[in-house]
Amino acid sequence: MTDRGDIREAAVGWVVAQADPAFADWDGFLAWLEADPAHASVYEAVLAAGDASDPALRSMPVLETAPERRPIWRRQATGGLLAAGIVAAIGLGYVNLRPAPFVIETAPGEHRTVTLDTATIALNGDTRLILDHHNPHRATLDRGEALFDVKHDTANPFAVKVGEDEVQDVGTRFDITRDPAGTRVAVAEGMVVYNPKAEAVRLGPGQTLDARNSASEVRVATAATSDIGSWREDRLSYRQAPLSIVASDLSRGLGLPIDAAPGVADKPFTGVIAYGGDKAQFLGRLGPLLDVGVKQDQGRVTLTRKADARL
Repeated sequence: MTDRGDIREAAVGWVVAQADPAFADWDGFLAWLEADPAHASVYEAVLAAGDASDPALRSMPVLETAPERRPIWRRQATGGLLAAGIVAAIGLGYVNLRPAPFVIETAPGEHRTVTLDTATIALNGDTRLILDHHNPHRATLDRGEALFDVKHDTANPFAVKVGEDEVQDVGTRFDITRDPAGTRVAVAEGMVVYNPKAEAVRLGPGQTLDARNSASEVRVATAATSDIGSWREDRLSYRQAPLSIVASDLSRGLGLPIDAAPGVADKPFTGVIAYGGDKAQFLGRLGPLLDVGVKQDQGRVTLTRKADARL
């Protein structure tokens, strides 16, 4: 009988191999599963745990909840044979193969960069991004901000799902922000299409789009291409941006909860904010810079009218 350690080593090998979008040996994998009932149980245990004790799996992304189990095998063809969300019925139980989606999250104030075959993605603080093991041409931005540097592929364009909307790459580099108020897109190089199956708004270098949840139309404006993605250098640039947006951006970058009170939330701001270095010193300069009052209470910062800050 095969040693349990050998089975586990083989299971780890299959899990690692299937993380590669080019993996195609599903017949070999099925044959290995059916060769011994112990293979299925060990494989599922390795898959469910991520087996962080094994160096080969230690760097693999954390998986989101697995898809619903179904007693069938199926294949999908997308540039080769893929088995996204495949589930096998073996013996009396089901074996759940590696789910396609995985989640990458950053804490407020944290930056992280993810490199795929199709793109390099820089995540700002307090950001949640969902990627797909079996489709490296798609991503979902649940919240926060990310700068996408895409290897353009005319036949299979890179697309980002943002709420009910979609941004499709027709070029190279673009930034997307998703917050409770809506979605913002800024293009540094190349071109993107916002909602290609609906509004189909095309944005070129230096163009921005603001789609507020409260507005019936999107707003297109311009920005210096050098300012797009400048949050990676702890720098933010604005042209007539409401302070509610400024506060939200600073929260992600600083890792501090910052809000704009109703009295100043719509107040426009134009200028550049550099927030690196000492946070306390920066907050001391923030009020005069934005021409508002600043209240601090138990770690939370609120932008207010100057008169209200003295109360």
